[in-house]
Amino acid sequence: MSDFVSLPADIAECRRIASPAGRRLALYRLRGPRNGPALLFGHANGFAAGSYATILKGLARSCDVFAFDAAGHGGADGTIGDVGKFCAADAIMDDVEAIARAAREWSGIARLRYAAHSLCGAAMIALALFRPERFADLDLAGLMLFEPPLYPLDGHPLRPFADEHQQRRVARTLARRSEFNGGPGELAGYLAAREMFADFPRDAIAEHARATLRQDGDTWRLACAPQIEAGFFLSLGRPLLSPALPRYRGPKIHFVAGDIDAAKAKGDWVTGMMEYARASVAGSALTALPGRSHMMIFEDRARCLALLENFANTSGS
Repeated sequence: MSDFVSLPADIAECRRIASPAGRRLALYRLRGPRNGPALLFGHANGFAAGSYATILKGLARSCDVFAFDAAGHGGADGTIGDVGKFCAADAIMDDVEAIARAAREWSGIARLRYAAHSLCGAAMIALALFRPERFADLDLAGLMLFEPPLYPLDGHPLRPFADEHQQRRVARTLARRSEFNGGPGELAGYLAAREMFADFPRDAIAEHARATLRQDGDTWRLACAPQIEAGFFLSLGRPLLSPALPRYRGPKIHFVAGDIDAAKAKGDWVTGMMEYARASVAGSALTALPGRSHMMIFEDRARCLALLENFANTSGS
């Protein structure tokens, strides 16, 4: 078990939460104004709570902020040998439910709002669709989801692109380096050269590197090993959620997407499927950010922070 935290103690308090399978997950709290609303935030695959430190600190100006490291990420448990267990859909749902219950208890506020980027957004949708009674018992006040991956259905125009992209993405992930013995600075330099990080501010890359690299003696390793990241891609890389999405019953979902038209033109299925999400969930909202990608929350932190602040502080947003 690691004592690593993706959000350092000068930014957030940390509690270790036991998952139903006995793994330790990391739950963080950035205390906001007394009597303010409470919001729980979840990260993307391969990232960690600390990857979003600037956003979370900004949110804490107006609300009580909780964030977490999912299994196999940041300061949470999860080894390569167990990847098939905690990347399975049942485990993903178990973990996000345990975290939400722990955050509600810690906050002392009956109704949390839930916001998430990618993986952890899909986790909460899965809980709502396949365990509706347990999801309803969380009594969330609302959801803001930044591009939860919704794999295209058979016959959808984006499906061929998704199938081809999924194979390439898993292969690239498994081939990725896992050790950066120059520490977070070396990882930041490595990431800055990758296309996915091209529009990240340099300080956002540095935050992400610090949050996702653990030191073990003289060795620095990714907290989320490539095999673990690939395992989550494979778990969600099938039409699991999309067919069931019209059955969603719960608080309003506000979806946030990058540039949908640009994404569809180049076969980017994750962003492209957000119109399907909006059409499938009754009463939902969709905000698309022109010129932005799946990583919009880093590419345009000011706009995304404003969306999150409005969501956290406005009834029915």
